[in-house]
Order: sequence, then C-alpha cells, then structure tokens
Amino acid sequence: MLPPSQKETVFDLIGLGFGPANIAIACALTEDWENQKASSPHPVQKVLFIEKHKIFRWHPGMLLPNAKMQISFMKDLATLRNPQSPYTFLSYLHSQGRLVSFINRGSTVPTRKEYSDYLSWAAQRVQDQGVNVFYGHEVVGIERVDDTIAVRYRNLSSGEEAIVRSRNIILAPGGSPRVPTFIQPLVKRAHVIHSSAYATSINNVLAMVYEGAQSKPLRLAVIGSGQSAAEVTMDLRERLSSFPSATRHHIDLLIRKGALKPSDDSPFANEIFNPESTDAWFSLSSRHLRDKKLSEYELTNYGVVNARTLESLYEIIYSQRLDDGIAHRTGYDIAQADPFITIKPYTLIKSMKLEQGAEVDLLLSSESSPRVPDAATISIMAQNIISQAIDEEKYDVVIYATGYERSSWIDILKYSGMGACFGLRPSSSNVRLVPARTASHRTGSNSVIEVQPHSGNFETSSPSSSIGSTPPTSPEIGTFDTPSFEAPQELYISRNYRLLPLEIVRGSYLTKPQEFTPRIYVQGVEEYTHGLSDTLLSVLGVRAGEVVRDLRL
Repeated sequence: MLPPSQKETVFDLIGLGFGPANIAIACALTEDWENQKASSPHPVQKVLFIEKHKIFRWHPGMLLPNAKMQISFMKDLATLRNPQSPYTFLSYLHSQGRLVSFINRGSTVPTRKEYSDYLSWAAQRVQDQGVNVFYGHEVVGIERVDDTIAVRYRNLSSGEEAIVRSRNIILAPGGSPRVPTFIQPLVKRAHVIHSSAYATSINNVLAMVYEGAQSKPLRLAVIGSGQSAAEVTMDLRERLSSFPSATRHHIDLLIRKGALKPSDDSPFANEIFNPESTDAWFSLSSRHLRDKKLSEYELTNYGVVNARTLESLYEIIYSQRLDDGIAHRTGYDIAQADPFITIKPYTLIKSMKLEQGAEVDLLLSSESSPRVPDAATISIMAQNIISQAIDEEKYDVVIYATGYERSSWIDILKYSGMGACFGLRPSSSNVRLVPARTASHRTGSNSVIEVQPHSGNFETSSPSSSIGSTPPTSPEIGTFDTPSFEAPQELYISRNYRLLPLEIVRGSYLTKPQEFTPRIYVQGVEEYTHGLSDTLLSVLGVRAGEVVRDLRL
C-alpha cells in the first residue's frame, strides 16, 4: 500500500480491477512514460489499480493440467501494439531463460499455466516501473467529488475502508459466474460448482461426497457445451480414477445441442478478431447488422470446443465403446474401474432440487474445507427437446460451465450518483451500450469534442459476454439467459472505450471544458459495440494503447 500521507493524493488514473485488461493499460502507460522522458510531462503520472485478490490470479479455477490457450502467444499484452515492447510474451520467455525451449516446442500456443505466469510477471514488472496496486482490496462504491471521482474501497483482511480520488477511472470488472435460474436456489451448496471455481475446490468436494456416500460409486453432472464443460468432463474422469469403487463412477455431460460443436478457428474466420475489425464493427449502423454479424461468427467463441479437445474426448468415448464390446463378447469387463462418460444431447433442464435431509450439511462453510454430508444428492429433472420425454436423475456433484456475466460495472455506476449524467437510473437493470463517433483534440486550454451518434436503429444488447479474460469458449448465446422485458437504458460509448455523458452526446460541439470532467472508461464489456474480440484476449494490447492515447487528449 501507499504510505498514509499519499492517500490524499488525487490520482490521474485509478483502475478498478487488475486483470489482463488493466495490466495491458499499465504496460502501455509505462511505455508512454519512458518515451516522454525527454519531452513534455505525461498528463497521467499518478496511477493506482485496486484488486480484490491478495495476489495476482488469473482464472485459477480453470488452470487444469496441460490445458492450452486458444490463441497465439503473439496476441499478448503488447506485441500487436508494439513488437519492441518490454512486456511481450517473448520478453517474458527471454527473462525466464525459456525462449529457445519454447521455440523447440514447435507450437505458438502456450499452456494456460504458462500464460498465467506471464501475466503475473507483467503485473509485477509494471509495479517496478511505478504503478501502484492495492491487492486484497475491494471497491465498495464511487461518487463524484468536484472535478474528480472518489473511490471507496475496503481492506478484505481488516475490513477497514478508505477513499482515494482520481481524475479518471477505468472499470474492468472481469467476469462473475453466470448462474441459470434453475441453479440459483442451490448456488451456495458446496457440491454445486461453477467452472470458475472448479480446480480450486473439486478435490475437497469429491473427498466430501465420497466419504458421505460411504465409497459407493458417484454420479456427477456437467452442464454446458463449451470448452470449459468439455475440459472439466475429462478432468473429472482422471480425478475420479483415484477414488476406488466396486462399480464405475459416472459423469453425465448435459448439453442442449445434438452434439458438441467445433470452434471455427480457420484463418479467414479468425480475422474477426483482428484489431482493424473493431473499427468495422463500431461503424455498423443498426442492431440488426450487429446481431447478424454476431450470429455469423458465434461459432468462433460461443458454445463450441476446440478440435484438439474434441478429438481427446471422442477417443475416450470410443475407448468406452470398445471396452463394452470386449466385455459383451468375452464376458470380462477389462475397464470396470474406469469412470464412464455419457453425453446427453438435446437436454433441457427443467429443475434442480436438493434431496431432503441434507440442507444443513451442504451449505458452504467458512472453514478451509466443506463439511461432510450424509450421502446427499441433487435431483435434476430434464426434458429431451426432440422426444419430449421427461427424465429425473440424482447426482452427487453438479458442475455448471455456463459462462460469465459482466454487469457489475453497471451497479457501481448507477448507485454512484453519477449515473444520471450518462442516462442511467438507479432502478435500471437492462442497459444497452450505444456507439457514438467522437473526435477530440485540444485548442489552447480547451477540449473540443464532436459527437455523431449513429443514425438509424443503433440499439445494442446488454454487455454480458464471457470473457475478456476468460478462457474461450463461452456457452451458446442465450442458452442460459432469462429474458428481460424492461425498456433498456442507453449509455453512449466512444470508439476509445470512454462512456460519454449525455451533455456531450446531445450537443454537437463543446468549446469549453464540459460540466462532467472526469473520464470513465470500461474494458471487456463492449462486445456489441466493439466486436467479438472485446471480451477476449485478442486485442488487449492495441485496445490499451487506444485508451492511453485518449487519456492524453
């Protein structure tokens, strides 16, 4: 933390969150500092990021053994913006003495574990260059104070609260688990796990239910049809092999489609993630065109699995069929101890309920490990979409890989007292980001801002996709969403990711500083205004450079 005397300093920039998006901002900013040492002072000097984790962490719940990224290492924090940056993945490899070894691998795709370490390395390096980070602190709220924004934050260890002020803030909320309606009544149960918490909790949970079931075979359900669901299913098979049972453990993968689908990572399709595609997407003039384009390219990211994972999973399924065939022919089951995977297609989950007698034992506790239940199970009632047949099955553990939502920034803003400046009401729950073309420059001491809202129907959907910083791919669009019938509130956003106050949007030219002078930027929530890559890692470096340039104006 900063010394107490510095807490009253008015920062030039405060970032809420310190994941990949804001680390990329810090990288671009420190490079700017270095480049402007011999010229005029940089307008953004005092910088702080506030992060709730006690140390840097990037999706620890999905750091599965040997899991690989879905993108080239060159789509890192800096390379596409500046290949000579000291923050590139190659710079990281060189600093760790593994550059030649990585080349010898013959692949441009790093493991998820190595990419996580790269991000941790970059996070530390920007701190060494003068960027302040408060780890273990949670943002409680923000409010306007004169020409600054006051950020109230809480120390998660001590509970102590404090306030810092800034002239600009960046909201990079990361993703929180998307919880389908049918799961919500059980979301706090220890054996109902979102994929984001899988790797960090599954061993304790399996030990818990295995002991509670008195070593009987376990039945587990995985809900979802994307990359995370497939990876979790295969990983569960490996882990369950270490829990002896007289008969097989079973894992059911419940999907709404007829089959798992491959992600489209072909070269031409991948061009949708090119930096220049952001301009093309932002220039689209109607919601119809945005929805059409999103639908056309959804197989690059939504509800799909990469080819390598599909092949591995199919080999497991085929091996099971082979073993069954041998057992039927010879009467000897050579694989009776191996956990068995079943993919259940066209499955529409109608309800989930906890079996009676287990509610007290299965609540999440504050202890380091969950309490042991008395053989509690979860009943899932599902309907086959094709046959309409209803089926009810009992499971010991349910893992739901239903993606992420990114709406926390809306709550922060609408309760801040500043929401009205952007057209946001405290009661708003349905928000649309609307693209507005802007041109900004300085004339003397004044800012001149030209705003041109798109003509026609420029509605956009609520920003609720997976991932900027989440491992692709995400669940299919709309699969787990609950429709909202509330009239949406529209918030305007510039090409450079800045939320625009209504006073700017409703005027055409401002030749003096606008009434609302603090700048608020958002990161990783603009898929419908800035394109599919916005919630992923593909354009982090380029986007960071655009935001930093906008801060200089």
